[in-house]
Amino acid sequence: MIAVLILLVIFGGITAIVYVDNAGKAGRKALSQSTQEQAQPLPAASQTALPHPQAETPESLALRLPEPARTQAWKLLCMVIDARKDGVNGDTRTAYLLTQTRESYLPDTLRAYLSLTDGARRTLEGQGQPPETLLTEQLGLLEDGVREALRHDHATADRLLSQGRFLRERFGAAESELSLKPGLRKG
Repeated sequence: MIAVLILLVIFGGITAIVYVDNAGKAGRKALSQSTQEQAQPLPAASQTALPHPQAETPESLALRLPEPARTQAWKLLCMVIDARKDGVNGDTRTAYLLTQTRESYLPDTLRAYLSLTDGARRTLEGQGQPPETLLTEQLGLLEDGVREALRHDHATADRLLSQGRFLRERFGAAESELSLKPGLRKG
């Protein structure tokens, strides 16, 4: 009799586990289906009305620019991509700047220019700031910033500064004993 009760408890436990597992699977399946339904593309009329700022790559945005800004944007993109491909000697600040330039700074700049309306263009030109000139200046700023970051080896400088801090902490108390006063130097 006890053996039968033990078997019933075991089978009941297994049944409960299977039930909970199936219920969880059904819930996850329902959730994924509702997520897929929400992610379904909008009708064609609605798609053209909504902007897709993250869908366009910097390359596709650069192709829509007028010359000479197109060439300037491509030059900047090539500089960033080449530097990322070659590596930046473990310099996280430069790597971050390159990533942000590629993924945020440049695309945001190009989108701002490309989304100008005719009224906005007239306003800027009326203020003596042609949009093409503003775009060229902004691309120049990005290019100068990337070039400057690539020219500096921040990681090596950081290592030297860290070593200096370590030495000051380690030997700071002995510093007063080691330094010579101007009047006591041997000639």
